[in-house]
Amino acid sequence: MNCTWQAGRGAPADTQYFLYWQKSREDNQMECELYIKDENDRNIGCTFQNVSIGTEKAYFLVNGSSKDSLIQFYDEYIDLYKIEKLMPPSNITVNCDEIKNDCIIQWQRPQISHSNKDMCFKYEINIKYKVRMSSLTLNINSYICIYQCINIFLRSSTRKKYVLKMRAAGSACLVSPAWGEWSAPVEFGK
Repeated sequence: MNCTWQAGRGAPADTQYFLYWQKSREDNQMECELYIKDENDRNIGCTFQNVSIGTEKAYFLVNGSSKDSLIQFYDEYIDLYKIEKLMPPSNITVNCDEIKNDCIIQWQRPQISHSNKDMCFKYEINIKYKVRMSSLTLNINSYICIYQCINIFLRSSTRKKYVLKMRAAGSACLVSPAWGEWSAPVEFGK
């Protein structure tokens, strides 16, 4: 988890910032383990390792200190699942049937720490192929994958090479509805 902030506009040059967070009301408050610094060696961000996202709001506090003046603190409660950036689907495979002219696309849902349900996601599949040095894009609409992650793609030609990319977004459960990162391209066909 990465957290960032900006120094206050009127903050003296010696101002230093410290971040504390509390995963839930029952947990202890923790200070940042690894600060991100600016060119003046001032803390402007923090990286936390191995963060699991719960369903409760997490509490964040950025405190500042200076020899010259009092620094206003900033605090906020945040639903982490709402701002989580989803990784792309994994283990994407494409198996084509040369006789039927169709391909079965399968994948595994993104891994998140607070749900193991397939029905929490929708997927966007982007398939492209080259036509005389230009790129024609065929898009399959976003849809919700429930239980089994599978899609059947009907090829217009068995003699073309296709490139597929996928990404995911939350469609239910406590998962961010924002589209995540695209997967690495997967090539299939001739």
